[in-house]
Amino acid sequence: MRIRMIHAAMLLALPLVTGCTREATPTQTTTAAAEPTFMLASSPTDPAAGVEDVKRTAKEGDTIVMRGRIGGHREPMSADAAVFIIADLSMPHCGEIEGDTCPRPWDYCCEPRESLMAKTATIQVVDGLGAPYAVDLREMGLAPLDEVIVVGTVGARPSPDVLVIRATGIHRVTG
Repeated sequence: MRIRMIHAAMLLALPLVTGCTREATPTQTTTAAAEPTFMLASSPTDPAAGVEDVKRTAKEGDTIVMRGRIGGHREPMSADAAVFIIADLSMPHCGEIEGDTCPRPWDYCCEPRESLMAKTATIQVVDGLGAPYAVDLREMGLAPLDEVIVVGTVGARPSPDVLVIRATGIHRVTG
């Protein structure tokens, strides 16, 4: 029950975080036409750990390179800010389960809540001042179920169930 409450609190906080930055500052990119500084053209050279491993070992302030898939919630990406949920690659999404016809395979509805809580994290792509960019990442080519590598710093960890990464770079894995 406690895990469900924490997960619900994380998901309820997503709109609050994303609603804080409605207008773009001069350092923020708000259109897909401009090349954002946080979108990495190539994969980071440091090895990327899985979401589950980072969540189990990371401490507030640690610098991380993490690999996962956008998903883990019905709406894993915010339309108002560069904030999304990432799931560990070890979890099969519903589209990978034979015979499953789930209309939203990125929500991982087939996974037990305990597993989902242990293998997901919230990513906030932040500017130089630490504020999430006011941009919809879908306009930059990202979508639910995309595999990504995230570079950033671990945010506050009020409990082991919560992992927020303050990302400074995202690489979309292709191929």
